[in-house]
Amino acid sequence: MWVTIGIIIFSFFLLVLIIALVKLSIHITFHHSKEQSIVYIQALIYKWKIYKKELKLEQNEDKQINYLNFREEILRFIRSIPIVYRNVTHFLSMIELSFFEWKTKGGTGDAVTTGISTGAAWAVKGIIIGFLREHMKKVDDLIVDVTPDYQKSFIQTDIRCMISIRLGKAIYGILQLSKIPDKQKEATNHG
Repeated sequence: MWVTIGIIIFSFFLLVLIIALVKLSIHITFHHSKEQSIVYIQALIYKWKIYKKELKLEQNEDKQINYLNFREEILRFIRSIPIVYRNVTHFLSMIELSFFEWKTKGGTGDAVTTGISTGAAWAVKGIIIGFLREHMKKVDDLIVDVTPDYQKSFIQTDIRCMISIRLGKAIYGILQLSKIPDKQKEATNHG
């Protein structure tokens, strides 16, 4: 009887150890244009696909992101997460970024404002890349590009990345991030 209990306990701890050490790779592709916004997520353990999902994001017709308000929308998003910042940076410190490609193409239809918007897009991308380099465990193989189009008014952005994290750390990080809505409610009620 004690041998059976010992084997069960040993098997449980072995399973927990295996889960904690298994490396999870996540491939993310994001495409945004005037017509559509799509996120494609694929999760792999070693070379086996364990999860695959394509999400079509709904676009609010009243609040379209365009080449002129791209910078403001990114900054508005960043300002909206002060409570999330600590937990997100802690979670990012567990992640390895093996590949990151972010290409943006667009214009306003006017050469002057397209030039200004292109500079702003480079600045925002530089800030985000700096943030990732500072807070992630490892960052390799970065490709970042902004291509202005002086003739047309549109924006198109494509992001492809591959991240890796140990499964045990991912579970812990998700549990920490799930507590954020409660912290935001508490902060709203106190201030």
